[in-house]
Amino acid sequence: MRRLAVVLALVCAAATAQARSTTGYKNGEKTQLKIVSCGNSEAEQHTAIAFRAMARAAEKAGIDLRIRSGFRSHAKQKQLYKDYVKGRGHLAARPGFSNHESGRALDIYITDYRVLEWLQKHASEYGFHRTVPGEAWHWEYLGGYEPKQRNARLSKTNRS
Repeated sequence: MRRLAVVLALVCAAATAQARSTTGYKNGEKTQLKIVSCGNSEAEQHTAIAFRAMARAAEKAGIDLRIRSGFRSHAKQKQLYKDYVKGRGHLAARPGFSNHESGRALDIYITDYRVLEWLQKHASEYGFHRTVPGEAWHWEYLGGYEPKQRNARLSKTNRS
């Protein structure tokens, strides 16, 4: 399991250097994004960096964090919304208004209660917050994670 995490981290780190530019949406407005691959999904590059760090920390605690759904193109969101409206799909935001289109929303596999407990306790340390009541799997990166700042806070906490 540890070897898999190391390989995944290396692949994701290499992908960061290969960010692709794309058009995303935030609050109905077009915005330019840098999207990178992370595992079986994609995310905005800062979101991916924070998620990778969070996944490494979770793995040290015996928790396996994986992304079920990350960045969605406008076309993908249109299709999901169309399916939802026709009664063929799950709840979906209007195209242009899904935070998945900003690359900062991640649906995380909640395989057991320990995953959710770990996220509730630690996700905010990495800038992630649960923003949709009733959707335990939906977490959004709201910013604030800086690896050097977090390490400094942890060192200070450990000295206290």
